[in-house]
Amino acid sequence: MLGFFPQWSGAFPQNWPQELSLNGQVWFGLIHGTAAVTLFFVLSGFVLTRRYLLTGDQQIILRGAIKRWPRLAGPVLITVLISWLLFKLGAYHFEEGGAVTGSPWLSKFAYAFDVPFEPNFWRALLQGSFLTFFKGDSYYDSSLWTMRYEFIGSFIAFGLALLIALPAPSRLFRPAIIGVIYLLCQYAAPVYAAFPAGVALAAFLPEREIKLRGLTFGGFVLVAIYLLGFTGNSNGVFFLVSRLFGSGSTTNIHILASVLLIVSIERAPDTIRQRLSGRFAKCLGTISFPLYLIHVLVLCSLGCDVLIWARTWTSGFYPNIVAGIVTILGSILAAIPLAIFNERWVTLVNTATNWFMAPESLQKPTKKNMITVE
Repeated sequence: MLGFFPQWSGAFPQNWPQELSLNGQVWFGLIHGTAAVTLFFVLSGFVLTRRYLLTGDQQIILRGAIKRWPRLAGPVLITVLISWLLFKLGAYHFEEGGAVTGSPWLSKFAYAFDVPFEPNFWRALLQGSFLTFFKGDSYYDSSLWTMRYEFIGSFIAFGLALLIALPAPSRLFRPAIIGVIYLLCQYAAPVYAAFPAGVALAAFLPEREIKLRGLTFGGFVLVAIYLLGFTGNSNGVFFLVSRLFGSGSTTNIHILASVLLIVSIERAPDTIRQRLSGRFAKCLGTISFPLYLIHVLVLCSLGCDVLIWARTWTSGFYPNIVAGIVTILGSILAAIPLAIFNERWVTLVNTATNWFMAPESLQKPTKKNMITVE
């Protein structure tokens, strides 16, 4: 939408009247990218610490901390190098595409940079493996702006989980610590607050399986989607939310919606949980991260090529629609090999982490070791 239908996105009020925007629709949370990032961060804080807070096994946190950087860096580096190659081959046509649709976002390579730069292999190698995580560079792929927050936020989650697992002098200890860290994260950057929110959910969500009824589950999900669509706009269906919480509390609203959605899924009826654990759902889970990494590259190359080509034989919105469809299909296809690499990379990183933490357990048995065991 930002690339091919910018007038509907509501992101460029200076270019198009607000009446054309879909921002403010009750279902806008289904396509609101900023809210989706917050949801991902809350989910990350939850997933990274849930097992530890249930079992108390500190090895889980240690393993997670050791492998966090290489686990993320592998697929990120591959994506950055692909982008470098597309630059060198002249496969990007985002400037022409942006001129066609009028999208400032597309014209500037999905806001990856403000001025053109000379692609450099060694700089791309350094960015994908290091600078993206420790400096925040993302001009080879603007989607990677989230990686620095994810990397730092992961360690916020790890540290907070260890802290609240300490013997508590009172029942207020854990909520107080989480509240303090949440406020500190808000001060540093509001999006960081999503991680302690995820840890809080991991700590206080009961382990016992309390199922939601179908209507309750559906109501929770609908409310979560509604809140995820809030952008600070006080018009239309979000008037009450804006009045109650203020237009400057969008990240907190998205965090609340994310917690509500995760609780809904965790306590969903058995029939829904089975569908969410089926083969199709697992395939979506497998390609989700690679799809996130690769889609901007496909949009700015193949998508823009198709947009320009389609304008030679049709007019109106049809070229944009064709380009959008091809971009979606092309992104999914491009994500498949990256997903295969990602799966193997995670296996390799897990094996290396296990060897680092317990090298003797992975050594081939020798006569001396066998005698010792006996």
